[in-house]
Amino acid sequence: MLDRNGTQRSTSLPPGITKDEDIAELRSAAGKWLAPTLRALVRATAEPFVQAIQDLRVHKMVFGRTILLGDAAYVPRPHTAGSTAKAAANAVALAHALSSEDNHLQSALSRWELQQRRLGISMSELGISLGDRIMQLRRLHVCFLMDRIDYCGQIFLR
Repeated sequence: MLDRNGTQRSTSLPPGITKDEDIAELRSAAGKWLAPTLRALVRATAEPFVQAIQDLRVHKMVFGRTILLGDAAYVPRPHTAGSTAKAAANAVALAHALSSEDNHLQSALSRWELQQRRLGISMSELGISLGDRIMQLRRLHVCFLMDRIDYCGQIFLR
């Protein structure tokens, strides 16, 4: 992303530095694709900001006695409104797993990890689906693995 001063930014453009032509394009797209209430909100925002939406999923949440919870493991898209609930669900499920009758820590953590990875994947897929419906997009989904982290990207079609 390039700001109005010509500075390259990797993940966001704070309010006040988005280029005028990008703001004009945002307002034009809002006029074409958004519902009236959202369209009015975009028009009423004097200095919009831009933030990349990225999908992050890990292949593993348990590393010996170290555990990834919440957004450290799966980052759901903002329109799911689910990050806090997901982190709480991870923690509550972990407490149940650790207090179970199973005295073998690693087997309890393995079962917990499997359940929580399913939760993370389903929330991630929900966010992708909601975003596609909101923006009326079809996508080609492309993923690659780098340093044990699954990076996903999309090619959008209208």
